[in-house]
Amino acid sequence: GERVSVEKLPFIILRYDQGKVTQTFCLIFLLPSLLCWPKTSPSKNPFMPEQQLSGLCREKRVFYRYISGLHASINVHLSAVYLKPGFASVWGPNEEEFARRFHPAHTDGQGPIWLKNLYFTFLLVLRAITKADSLLLKEQFYTGDSVEDALVQTKVAELLNLTQSCPSTFDESTLFTGPDAPRLKEEIKAHFKNISLIMDCVGCDRCRLWGKIQVQGLGTALKILFSDQGPKWRTTPFLKRTEIVALFNAFGRLTSSIKALELFGKRPS
Repeated sequence: GERVSVEKLPFIILRYDQGKVTQTFCLIFLLPSLLCWPKTSPSKNPFMPEQQLSGLCREKRVFYRYISGLHASINVHLSAVYLKPGFASVWGPNEEEFARRFHPAHTDGQGPIWLKNLYFTFLLVLRAITKADSLLLKEQFYTGDSVEDALVQTKVAELLNLTQSCPSTFDESTLFTGPDAPRLKEEIKAHFKNISLIMDCVGCDRCRLWGKIQVQGLGTALKILFSDQGPKWRTTPFLKRTEIVALFNAFGRLTSSIKALELFGKRPS
């Protein structure tokens, strides 16, 4: 397959079409034909209000917040790395754009909840990386550049050492425990595959690349947390190279989005 360096294609939006992006996430969130989840009532935003989540089982609530966190991450980045009006290549934070996407007055009060979902998604992915530490420490990260390979292994080891010093960020053992667990897993797996297919329809090549990477990274985190293989996955080949690459890139994007909140005076509460 074709190899692409994401370093040479940074996550910036060269051509942004608000209508098309909204349509994309409407499809992602509102696919009752797949999961039979309730539709939203008409409102200023097309996504499910927080109060409607109470009608879903815990697994579906977690999944919705997980994808909402991805959406919030993308919107934070769009606001933080915004093409300055009147300039061809000057990028920077746009407070008006951030307010339009997250201020309660512009989002039916949902904006602050979406930002909390960003932290939720970050913590869930962090938990997956922590859980897979023994596997990730064995990964060679071969790129053909021995210096680069050694540096990556060192940085991964440093990250995993930090994660081990953090308190547990997510308890996956409380999910998929009931008699409907196999069916729920298959439903959510099907929905995730559909999200990846929806990303194929994104017109901008750069946006599609990063969208696919982040969706695969989030899918990889779920695979680590909810695998049916039990403890044996820690000692057998479990993750593909592309999944590991996507996992770290998705984690990096979430981290960058949370860091970018400082530009708008937002801090973790």
